[in-house]
Amino acid sequence: MEGAKKIFKQRLQRIHVAVGINISLLLYVAVFFGIFAILLPFVQVWEKPSRHYAMPNVEKVDYSAMIDPVLADPDYPQVNGITITLPGAMHDPALRISTMFMKTKVFNSNTAQEVENEDEQSQLARFLNYMHYGRPFKLFGYLVFGFTAVAAMFLIIGGLMLIWKINYKNSGKNAQSKFAKWHRKIFMWVFPPFIIITLTGALMNIGYNASGPMAYLASKGETFETWKLVGPVLYPNLARIEKKNDTAPMLSMNEILLKAKAIMPEVQIHKITLSNWKDSSAQAKVEGYNPYMPFLNGISNEPSVTLSGVDGSLIAQHKVMDKHWSGLFYDAIFFLHFLFGVDTFTRLFIASLMLVSAFALGFGVLLYMEKQARQFSSNVPIYHWMGKLSLSVMVGVIPATGLLFALQWSLPFDLPERFFWHKSAFALFWIATLTWSFYRLNSYQTAKEFLKLGGILFFISPLIHFYTSGFSPLLLWQEEMMSILSVDIGLFVVGALLLWIGFKLPQEQEKIQAFWTQKFQLKD
Repeated sequence: MEGAKKIFKQRLQRIHVAVGINISLLLYVAVFFGIFAILLPFVQVWEKPSRHYAMPNVEKVDYSAMIDPVLADPDYPQVNGITITLPGAMHDPALRISTMFMKTKVFNSNTAQEVENEDEQSQLARFLNYMHYGRPFKLFGYLVFGFTAVAAMFLIIGGLMLIWKINYKNSGKNAQSKFAKWHRKIFMWVFPPFIIITLTGALMNIGYNASGPMAYLASKGETFETWKLVGPVLYPNLARIEKKNDTAPMLSMNEILLKAKAIMPEVQIHKITLSNWKDSSAQAKVEGYNPYMPFLNGISNEPSVTLSGVDGSLIAQHKVMDKHWSGLFYDAIFFLHFLFGVDTFTRLFIASLMLVSAFALGFGVLLYMEKQARQFSSNVPIYHWMGKLSLSVMVGVIPATGLLFALQWSLPFDLPERFFWHKSAFALFWIATLTWSFYRLNSYQTAKEFLKLGGILFFISPLIHFYTSGFSPLLLWQEEMMSILSVDIGLFVVGALLLWIGFKLPQEQEKIQAFWTQKFQLKD
């Protein structure tokens, strides 16, 4: 019996190592860019000149000054589904008006002046988010990142079983013991949110793309498209309202919002959807997020009131708990992944968890490479292809991403195909780090070079932003553009830390061992 248990532990450990080292790089990429995806609301404001103004007090904005002239325009289509996104939604200070077949109108909510939206010319935040789940590679990327998430769940559960079955001492003093210790400890700390986030990532990437047969069975042979079955439940379309084909005076948007706020004072209002505007059958659906019921709303479930556009009388109200149980379950499991409607502290907290998870993945790879290196004498330089690839993917991505931020305000916004040149520079630079990793014999020296270069690029990004935008740190502070200033400060801090680490780390193998075993002392 003892022999069987020992064999089981050995096999479980070997499977854990084999699967872990094969998916660690993809999982690291997903986590690395996932941190930027969490901070997307701030980055998408920082990257656009049309968003360089303070977040207004949403209760004092003159919405009518922006919205009513658009709705009064005879050339603007009066159709079902005119969507008005209010300032503050996803930390965006602008007010946006959109409908089918029309370019979205964007307004400075402080001055009520229309501004030119950058549209496809500025997609930094969107691209970082796309890299998080493989969208640039279409279906192939979805499936690869989805199966990576599945493998990550297997590794987490298998790792917890190993910790339970094997009584690790965590008392070793060499570098290998340090890497193993902190690889285990960090994932034990972040286990609950990390497994939820990876589960939902797998569901989004694989579940939707591979659920055709189940959809076919559930629909009794009517369709393979899952969204045709679940879409109407999660995101029901607006009910079509018959127009009376007359003309009636409409309430102003400020009046509509005041009446909606009186009915649902606990809701943070983000969106208004208008139907049959100017007709006596006109309706305004006002939606938002209830911060007092997190996990149950904000994604598919949005509390709302529907008011008459003529007199503001209540037509319908949807509260958080009115949603079908499937919608509540959907919002609950996806809440930690999307973080819609949450405050800044929650975003930074989850981003911090993902950051330490990235370090845990790094420790796991370092543990594997340390075991490979121990097969040779300490005076023999190790040239392992996995180590070189890991160096490029896990460290080389840092300067490549720094280049994205540096180019954001370096490239002219009127440059044709600006986003193509932007992402192409990123891709070429990242590939160049792979070439350089294999060219350099000393991986420690290469890592230092990547960290220093990444530090320089992150550090100069705010400087380029200050110069190109014309907004100094003092001016950003005085005009209360805190979201933009916080990104600049964050880039400064990241750049300074990378430079400090790049200069601090030794590059000789013996000194590296001493660094990990003597200086890298973290308390249990």
